[in-house]
Amino acid sequence: MKKILVVAILLLTTMSAHGDHDEVKTIIPIMYEGWNLLGFSLQPYVVNDSIVSSGYDAIMYAALDDRVWYFHQTGYAIADSFVIGEGFWLKSFVDAPLIQQGIASEKRIHILYEGWNMISPLEDEIHPLLLVYSHQTIDSIWGWDRNNFQYKDMLATQEHLIPGYGYWMYAAHDDTLFYDGFSNQSPPQAPAKIVATQSQRQPPDAPAYIKAKTWGEIKGDGRSKR
Repeated sequence: MKKILVVAILLLTTMSAHGDHDEVKTIIPIMYEGWNLLGFSLQPYVVNDSIVSSGYDAIMYAALDDRVWYFHQTGYAIADSFVIGEGFWLKSFVDAPLIQQGIASEKRIHILYEGWNMISPLEDEIHPLLLVYSHQTIDSIWGWDRNNFQYKDMLATQEHLIPGYGYWMYAAHDDTLFYDGFSNQSPPQAPAKIVATQSQRQPPDAPAYIKAKTWGEIKGDGRSKR
């Protein structure tokens, strides 16, 4: 485990700090044995029609083995495509860094549907209170606490949402999530009546089995236009 963290820290020092959408960036979420709540934050960097990052390869191999799932309103679906800004569950058999190189997505919004959504920030960290200040339909945001194998309330802890990881978000009705226009600093305190100091709802459990439908089939049904 120490070796994994050392490699991750060394690689993080090479990450870009610029905001140019065409610049190749690197993120390194850590995948642990068991369940992982992750997300697609960068458009994969492609050379000669091949994705060059080992982290994307690892995710694709897991998907081929039916160990990667998106979420839709009627349950989980097997992931069969990259959806930038989408969160997903991945079941891993090893601990490993998921090194991902890519560029910032040109699409700067994400569609939220009424109820629970699994989302991921794009190339920048986002403070959760900034999201609920600007989207009053959102009343709950949860991350995954790998150390304790349970969810953690991102509104209560006020931890930043990190690129490469996935998060549960509850929307009172259909909405559009805007990623831009935020700094990564903590926002000023808002009146309590505007923003809940903790999430109001509990998120769904991790997938315990796989449904027959894939994400592509769900999209074909007209449920999602993500």
